[in-house]
Amino acid sequence: MLKGLLASVLGARTRSAANRASVQALLEEGVVHARAERAADAERCLLEVLRREPSNPDALNLLGLLAYKRTHYDTAAAYFKEALQSGGEVADFRANLGMALEGLSRLRDAEQAYRRAIALNPAELRYRLMLLFLLGQDVATSPAALLAEHRRFATELVDPVPQGSFPAARFADPERRLRIGYLSGDFRMHAVAFFIEPLLAARDRAAFEVFCYQTGAEADEHTARFRALADHWHDVSSLADDEFAALVRSHEIDVLVDLAGLTTGNRVLALARRPAPVQVSYLGYLATTGVKAIDYRITDALADPPGTSDAWYTEKLVRLPRSFWSFAPPERMPEPLARAETDASPIVFGSFNRLTKVRPEVLRLWGRLLAQVPESELWILDVPSDEAHERVVAEVAAAGVAATRIKTWTRLPADPYWNRIRRADIALDTFPYNGGATTCECLWLGVPVVTKSGAMGFARSATSILGNVGLSELVADSEDRYVEIAARLASDRPRLRALQRGLRDRMRASPLLDAPGFMRDLEQAYREVWRRACADRPAR
Repeated sequence: MLKGLLASVLGARTRSAANRASVQALLEEGVVHARAERAADAERCLLEVLRREPSNPDALNLLGLLAYKRTHYDTAAAYFKEALQSGGEVADFRANLGMALEGLSRLRDAEQAYRRAIALNPAELRYRLMLLFLLGQDVATSPAALLAEHRRFATELVDPVPQGSFPAARFADPERRLRIGYLSGDFRMHAVAFFIEPLLAARDRAAFEVFCYQTGAEADEHTARFRALADHWHDVSSLADDEFAALVRSHEIDVLVDLAGLTTGNRVLALARRPAPVQVSYLGYLATTGVKAIDYRITDALADPPGTSDAWYTEKLVRLPRSFWSFAPPERMPEPLARAETDASPIVFGSFNRLTKVRPEVLRLWGRLLAQVPESELWILDVPSDEAHERVVAEVAAAGVAATRIKTWTRLPADPYWNRIRRADIALDTFPYNGGATTCECLWLGVPVVTKSGAMGFARSATSILGNVGLSELVADSEDRYVEIAARLASDRPRLRALQRGLRDRMRASPLLDAPGFMRDLEQAYREVWRRACADRPAR
């Protein structure tokens, strides 16, 4: 995120003639260091700027971004406030203050900051996406309110983009071999990648030709594997929206499947140009996009129950008959931990989702759980600083729990991350935004997951996953029920150990690991939406 935020901080400002050149040079040097993730060198340059110009708003803003990246949110907020005081109402400064306030869980203040940034620069897409992300993470946001915000975003910034048309001959044969395009910035080692591989490896090559459009510049060994599985591969990370849309149109893609939605690296403005006759949202964004040019959203009946959830999306929901998840665990993931029947060590609850999903109300609920399970511990990963650790521990300990029972770790690489998961007894899911890949990883590593379901797809992803492995009894419909389910499981060691031993076999036998069956369901959905397109546009 930091690299993306650095691009617009060096606007020309009035400075004294004596210092202007040297201060500008120091600012530029600080940006270079920050982009290269040399935080100490960047900070050195920026502090020298402040020594020469104590109220330099650009330096204050950049120092705030460096503090934000280290999750020193109090410090970051102070810098951003100073930047606003000295530089005036700059939209970037106000939006950055919103990020820091969100990190401090001051959601109402963060929302006001984002809305102010939007008012200052209504055309900036990034501010809208920050606001939408915040609202989706907030338990106080109703489905109707979230839908309204997405509609407003799309109506003002996306839907006005002109759309093209397609020759009638394209729709003459509903049963021909279809060209499917997959658009993602996550063709790499990323949580979404666990679900992308089956799309490429288990497909019907005779009936579907696959094009992959890589929108992010990052690549690794997983990128190479995905590239080998696709029929056609295009790195579009450097293309403007018009250029990207023209490229897709030149390939005559029939169904374009967007795996990014409104997440980082999205190309929603290219999709607004409708480069393909049928456009589908799937996997990467579990809410509506609000965008008229996106026709469908892939889901299932557990994630989006029929009759209750359709109203919260502008897209038409296409429910796969079993699961809309297809999990491909990396081969190097370790075996579940072998646990002795007589093991009576303290129960370890674990949180393995991103810290941004762990809201104060969730932490306080976990404190209630620890209070009900004597001597139990809570492990929380992705806590990157002492400041964040103290904030997390304070929320949990407010339930009367000793701080020594709460342990945190910074973000870990894949192998130690998986090893940490499998040493826990029970994983605790976040809400309202559930874990998807994290839930599957925990189950594959022999750790049951307790979740709380909500109204929207992103609040029911773990409900879908657990339902598909026959563990709906671990899904709560209230906070009290969440505590009850986790506490009862922790107190019944024979049941817990039997469940842990059988989780990998449950996964293997479930729709989640039936990639060929999943692809039959998904490709049938592609065929059906294409038939609808042909019926709506008869050849003339």
